Amino acid sequence: MMRRLKLSTKITWNYALIFTSILLIINLAVFFSTQLYNRLSANNEVEQLAAALEEKLLSGEALTRELFFEEGILYPLYAEAESGDMLMKSEELLTLTNQEEWMIERTLGEKRKRSDDLVIEELRVAAPSGIVTLRVVKDLSVYHFMNSVTLVTLIIASLLGILVSYVVGYFMSRQSFQPILAMTKSAAAIGPSNLHDRIEVPEVKDELKELSETFNGLLDRIDDAYSKQAQFVSDASHELRTPLTVIKGYNDLLNRWGKEDPEILSEAIEAIRLETDNMSMLVENLLFIAKGENRKMKLSPVTFSVKELLAETAKDFSLSVPGRVFQVEAEEFSVTQDRRMMKQLLRIFLENSVKFTKEGSTITLRAKDQGDRYCLQVEDQGEGIAKEDLKNVFERFYVGEKARTKDKAGSGLGLSIAKWIVDTHGGEVQARSTLGEGTTMEAVFPKTMQI
Repeated sequence: MMRRLKLSTKITWNYALIFTSILLIINLAVFFSTQLYNRLSANNEVEQLAAALEEKLLSGEALTRELFFEEGILYPLYAEAESGDMLMKSEELLTLTNQEEWMIERTLGEKRKRSDDLVIEELRVAAPSGIVTLRVVKDLSVYHFMNSVTLVTLIIASLLGILVSYVVGYFMSRQSFQPILAMTKSAAAIGPSNLHDRIEVPEVKDELKELSETFNGLLDRIDDAYSKQAQFVSDASHELRTPLTVIKGYNDLLNRWGKEDPEILSEAIEAIRLETDNMSMLVENLLFIAKGENRKMKLSPVTFSVKELLAETAKDFSLSVPGRVFQVEAEEFSVTQDRRMMKQLLRIFLENSVKFTKEGSTITLRAKDQGDRYCLQVEDQGEGIAKEDLKNVFERFYVGEKARTKDKAGSGLGLSIAKWIVDTHGGEVQARSTLGEGTTMEAVFPKTMQI
């Protein structure tokens, strides 16, 4: 039942239950403490009267009804003195008996009222006239009506307290949850069309402000991811459209004239093959980025020599790109990282260097030991990168100065993949370049990657 209730209703009921429990405890304490006080005060009063009467007996004074009256012994107080066959009572209409327990009987006309709720003090006094048994009694039944009135009053007060606590709890919870309801309404209204909207942050510094700021931070991250996803889809579509357009154009050319012209046929086949390779590489890069962002890319750290890795990569490129000179300058040290990823990082740097250097240029691969870290560098003597493009070269699909590089421009994904590899290994990457002089790609890593 409680699981189906709203949180505000649960808080209201809990508040009412707690308040009611406290009120009941206080009322019960008041009721029983009142009864205890009446009994203790009656016991004290009886003891004092018995002591006063005992003192008079010891002084030789005879106990009479007038003496009892002078001492203030009136109903519900009662006193009697018994000596032999003589019994002196403070009131003739009252009779004190002891049958298993003390009981007092009061005669009012034809009616008789009995009470066993008594406080009694009994003394045996050796008076000058002889042994006297002295009894002083207070009948507590006179408090029964007052106790009943008190109990009924407390019950009514408890019921009113329950009602008041529920009403107060309802309005307090409603007032407290008003900002949360407003936040819920605002959050429900946010969708893809208005993802830039934010929840209003309360001015008061409390938990609700922290909640709204946290939620707005979450919306900022969602908005950023949504924008990046939309940009990614747009850029990917644009990059795929170019090779598809080329392939379609050569296909139309073949349908019209290429079937009988060997020169056109050969040109079309070569162009289609080239664009197919470019599109295949683009799709592979896109899949690599998607796996990396979804954390599906498994890294396999191993210990290896950085110098050997650089030499191996330089040899691979020397065979595939004989028009460039690949030089290795590395210190001998070992690291623990994903060797396959590190080789791919070097390949990306080298492919960019090859693309923007002339035949016969030297491309240098360096590795420097820096204690618990190390530095990788790939330096070329190529065209260089404009200063305004340096800060954007690692962004996805970014291609600098398209007019100058239109015959060399790739998909713009290589360096963004390189940055992902560096970030994944806990490193830092930067590009330094001067137009007309060359470019240096530098990445600094810890020697042991943290998984």
